[in-house]
Amino acid sequence: MGKKKSIRQQREKSNKKNIAENSETKKDNTVESGEIPSEDVQAVQTPVKPYYAGIDIVKILAVFMVVCIHTYLYDGMYYEPITDKKFLLPIALRWITYTCVPLFMISTGYLMKNKKLSGKYYTGLIKIIVIYIIVSLICMKFNHEHFQTDFSDPWKVLKGFLEFNNANYGWYINYYISIFLCIPFLNLAFNGLETKGQKFVLVFTVTALTIFARSLYIGFDRTNQIRLLPDYLNGAWPLAYYFAGAFIREYPPKRCVRNKLLILAALAGVTWFITKSTYNQSIENLEENQRFLSWHFNDYGTYPVFLIAVLIFMLLFDITTKNKVVKFILRQISGTTLALYMISYVFDNKYYLDFNAKYPDVYNRWTHSFEIIGKNFLLSLLCALVIHNVYNLCEFGIKKLIGKIKEKKTTEATS
Repeated sequence: MGKKKSIRQQREKSNKKNIAENSETKKDNTVESGEIPSEDVQAVQTPVKPYYAGIDIVKILAVFMVVCIHTYLYDGMYYEPITDKKFLLPIALRWITYTCVPLFMISTGYLMKNKKLSGKYYTGLIKIIVIYIIVSLICMKFNHEHFQTDFSDPWKVLKGFLEFNNANYGWYINYYISIFLCIPFLNLAFNGLETKGQKFVLVFTVTALTIFARSLYIGFDRTNQIRLLPDYLNGAWPLAYYFAGAFIREYPPKRCVRNKLLILAALAGVTWFITKSTYNQSIENLEENQRFLSWHFNDYGTYPVFLIAVLIFMLLFDITTKNKVVKFILRQISGTTLALYMISYVFDNKYYLDFNAKYPDVYNRWTHSFEIIGKNFLLSLLCALVIHNVYNLCEFGIKKLIGKIKEKKTTEATS
């Protein structure tokens, strides 16, 4: 009797565990698709299921920032002497738009937190690689026609593909494939911890050793500053962004006006700190004629950039919408960010020459940068929409064909 009771208890415990796992999986899938889990919908008591538009907005903002940050690269602002306080605004906006790549990295952690090791998981790389190859071919054709770049050597072409150089902004693929292959194991480390405190310690430790270690110093004299933390692991800073996104996914801050105002205030404070620091160091940069200079922060893996990116993400990630048209538009645009990012190289190099000639003064050129930013973004978006939708159409056709072949084989086997 006792043995039967024990078996029954084990079965009940197993059933409860399976129900909980299925519930968590269902919740996880709704979040990744952008929809609020059912329990949250019941809480707000609305017949229309809200859509998590925040992640789409973050990704769209990040890719728009990519186009914006390239203005500083092409319009000559990095080489313009910084002589007075009118440059504070360009410097501030430079640092804000500089968080474009970190925002993508945080979004990856947020969206991929619950991915597990499986054969199906690795098929997710197929679309990334195919789109990279397509954009690479477009960039190669452009470079050949406009810069007379020679691609006749097959070895050189193969080297360019494998080193992510054929698409000139393709370095991000190098990063993404690397982090993609590690994600199931990173998730085991993060999700294997039992409490919020333990997971916070993981995020804090990784961030300290990879972000703060490379950019946090004691003292203001550049020649005598002391590094505060050991920096041997500072090249692993993308992990800090990934775990930050995963932590926000697991423990999102309460969505309320008070929290948003606090985040906004912190964002303004950190932005002012790095802006003023860069301005002062640029003014003192007499050796390079007062050009743009930041001693320790001009890198994605530094603590002011990290803080600005996390704060922007927290400000936007939990925005919701019930408008179906808005949802459709956001999903379409956010789904094209990879191709948009890389294809923008073509339009940057095609139009900045005429734009710079139109506005000879560099500062005046920067004040009119919205003209070329808008143009390049829209043209890049149009191309990206075509690339992604053609890929999706081909993928749909191939799956249909494979399904018919399998169905035919099954029919033949049973007849």
